[in-house]
Amino acid sequence: MRLDAWLKQPHSPAERLRLIERLAQALNTVHDRGEALASIAPERVEVGGDLKIDLSPAKRGRPEPGYAAPERLEGSEPSTAADIYSVGSLCWEVLVGRPCGEAPKPLSEIAPELSRELANSVMGCLERSSEWRPKDLTYLAQLAAAQQKAVRGPEPEPKPKRAAPPPRASAAPRTAPRRASRSQLPLLLAAVLLIAAAAASYLWLHRQQAEPSVAARATAPTPPAAAAPQPDPGATATPPPASAAFPTPVPTVTDAKPTPAPEIAAPMAEPEPAPTPEPTPTPVPTPAAAPPEPRTASAPPAEPASLSTVSPLSVKRPGKVLIDIRGAGLRADLRVRILALKENPRGIAVIRQKWTSPNLVSVLLELDSAVTPTVYAIALEDASGALTNTLQLHVTK
Repeated sequence: MRLDAWLKQPHSPAERLRLIERLAQALNTVHDRGEALASIAPERVEVGGDLKIDLSPAKRGRPEPGYAAPERLEGSEPSTAADIYSVGSLCWEVLVGRPCGEAPKPLSEIAPELSRELANSVMGCLERSSEWRPKDLTYLAQLAAAQQKAVRGPEPEPKPKRAAPPPRASAAPRTAPRRASRSQLPLLLAAVLLIAAAAASYLWLHRQQAEPSVAARATAPTPPAAAAPQPDPGATATPPPASAAFPTPVPTVTDAKPTPAPEIAAPMAEPEPAPTPEPTPTPVPTPAAAPPEPRTASAPPAEPASLSTVSPLSVKRPGKVLIDIRGAGLRADLRVRILALKENPRGIAVIRQKWTSPNLVSVLLELDSAVTPTVYAIALEDASGALTNTLQLHVTK
């Protein structure tokens, strides 16, 4: 299947990243053989099973706008730098879904879900100047592989195999519930009789206690009525004694007027004391707060820079060569230094350097024929003269 037909089909983000990884690896293989391709375009790239890439159809053809490097459109010969530009345009189209054209927009703005390192690496391939393009696509392949893992997520752990359940034993035949044996019936009858006897004795005792009290109330003598006294004709009538028929004496009503109860004058309410006027507090003037002293905004401390890789690891003399320095905390104010490990770095000059991101600095070196082929050290230096960690750079003939 050709790449232009593959791009018209729906694919997951992981598959698209996998295709970019295979494209970068295939171009590195071609360049390792010392070859350069004539024209790389979607219709000249074959996609096989497991996304294997075949670039042999790109050995022929004419440069096509939108996929060819600017120098190829101007009539220059095929080169590895032009191939890197063409593969970068294919990667841009694979990630976005449409051709990038002759003026590609920054990939980090169009596809913000991508990592910044991957977006910058693809845009580095699309530099108009061939000197600023990477020399190989090894780092791009590594970033695409890392992004695949981030998209897919962690692989699920294998589930432990379940042990085979033990064979079920044959169910025992159900038997009818056993009835109470006849030997237990006498015990149950004896218990019932004991309970009945206890209840009967309790009722009998309760009745015996209640009968004497009833009989005593029935046989109690009634007190005789008091005989009325015979009136004496010659005696003055006197009131009956207090112990006669009326136990409570009845008061005799007389003509005397009842003495009125003395009127109790209502107590006069004491007048409430007039409230003492509270003295009005004299307001104490609050001292005005002193204006805060202006603080001078101090810039946050810069993150210490550290280097991780340099690409390519070896360069040839004489001529100009572009190398990429990658790491963390890289800044535009850091300057590239070539240091000696075995020989003094004579004949190596830093022409230009370009800060792309905190993870990438591109450096254009010029080497003359006087450079001793050996191993040198490369580092970054800040304004105070402090150096980062060093990386090794091989210079060959």
